[in-house]
Amino acid sequence: MSGLPLLSGPPPILESTRADASGCRKCSKEFNFLLARPRKCNHCGYSYCNSCTDYQGLMPRTGNETGYDVTNVCAYCIEFLTITAGGRGHLKSLPLTKLKKYINAYNIKADRAVEKDDLIDAIVAAKGANGCLPPANENYYRKYSVPDRSNLSRARGIFSRQSNVPAEPPLPPRPNQTPTYEFPRPDLEPDDPPPPPPRYAPPPGPPPRSPNAAPPRPSSQPHASPPPRPASSRPAPTGQYYNPHDQYHSQAHFNSHLGGHPPRHTPPPAAPRTTRPQQPNPGPYQSPRPSRSSHNLNANNDRTPPRARAASAAPPPTIPPPTLDQLLAMSADSLSSLSVHALKGILFTNHVNPGQVLEKSDLVKKVRDLVDEERRQRERQRRAEELEEQARIEQQRELMEQFTRTQKEKEDREKAAAQAVSGEDSAEGSSSSAPPPLPPKAQAMASHLERTGLCVICQDEEANIAIVDCGHLAMCRGCSDLVMGSSRECPLCRTRIVTEARLLRIFKT
Repeated sequence: MSGLPLLSGPPPILESTRADASGCRKCSKEFNFLLARPRKCNHCGYSYCNSCTDYQGLMPRTGNETGYDVTNVCAYCIEFLTITAGGRGHLKSLPLTKLKKYINAYNIKADRAVEKDDLIDAIVAAKGANGCLPPANENYYRKYSVPDRSNLSRARGIFSRQSNVPAEPPLPPRPNQTPTYEFPRPDLEPDDPPPPPPRYAPPPGPPPRSPNAAPPRPSSQPHASPPPRPASSRPAPTGQYYNPHDQYHSQAHFNSHLGGHPPRHTPPPAAPRTTRPQQPNPGPYQSPRPSRSSHNLNANNDRTPPRARAASAAPPPTIPPPTLDQLLAMSADSLSSLSVHALKGILFTNHVNPGQVLEKSDLVKKVRDLVDEERRQRERQRRAEELEEQARIEQQRELMEQFTRTQKEKEDREKAAAQAVSGEDSAEGSSSSAPPPLPPKAQAMASHLERTGLCVICQDEEANIAIVDCGHLAMCRGCSDLVMGSSRECPLCRTRIVTEARLLRIFKT
């Protein structure tokens, strides 16, 4: 029982847990009296199946007995109970999102939390003397934070109980809004879209007739029978309202013709329904429409290929973070306007550990410190280069003076030799000899320019990149990039550098 979380006590009976559940709250498995009986969780109090409550916790015994009993808890509660039972070291090993989820689930006050340690302090401070959270936090979790999946659709078994909820009446059938064309080939359908159906009510049908009544003569009712139309005339629109009187009168014409009473105007036989009606001639203000086949071809040509659409919908390329030269040229407001992703990229590129930072202002401060340190380092380097340039100029001046002095001494010796040959006094020639040359100041200048803490690779810039694994401060920023691109080893002890995250930038005060 050493690895089980501790429970504060039996869960109270709330209004949300008092209702009789018909299925598991997690997997939506339906309960029955024989194979799947419900089992309550001893932390949240809801009903689950045996598979979803296959976790255990320690419940303190009530009454005069001491000790704990092993009880069942659900899969929802075991995750949070493990966090409650864990110490500070266990909480530090958890991700930040999991800690925030725990705090929101139990409504723990952590409004002023900035870093991960602040969240851990809030969780530890919320625990009571028994190692559990207060009843107010646990009741909040039971009431608002336990997910409910029991209402999901599930298959009914042989032991399923009939639901008392009355079934909803079936929805009326949806009217078919797509016009139905009377053509066997879709490419021969008329191009004009059908007009919307009229909103007026259909007229009443014809009155019923007795079987012995004679059909009406079309000649005696010219107003009821429309004049015959040839098959080449313009057909009525497809979506127009159907008039039952037309069929009635056409049937009357046919019956009168069979009964020996030919009408005055016999209509021609109706055209077959499978023939395509002729399109009317375009009027002076109407432009002819293209055929459906050409319209489909143009629509296919205008359609963008799927591969082109996928290429256009591809995410934009990742923008690299600004370099140090660009950061030095930026103002403080420009640094504050950078995104969090760009700020983290700048710190990672320059081997600066951001730490457990939760606010953007902290990232901006670290980037500003990096820029200020880089500006100071470049200023020191510029001054060192100026000193080296002055020393080089001074050395050249001294060399020129030494060369001039040597040339003058040589000329004096030549003159003295010439005077000795011409018979002058040797004492006068020896007295005119010049003093010995002064020693150079190269050793003093070297000791003046000597600097400590240089990069062991280039020996030109200061070493400001430390290797975390071995602790050697031996490289500058430029040489560290060369090492990570080639050997990936410490130049002093040959320790393997796994990733760039093992390099740490050191700021000198």
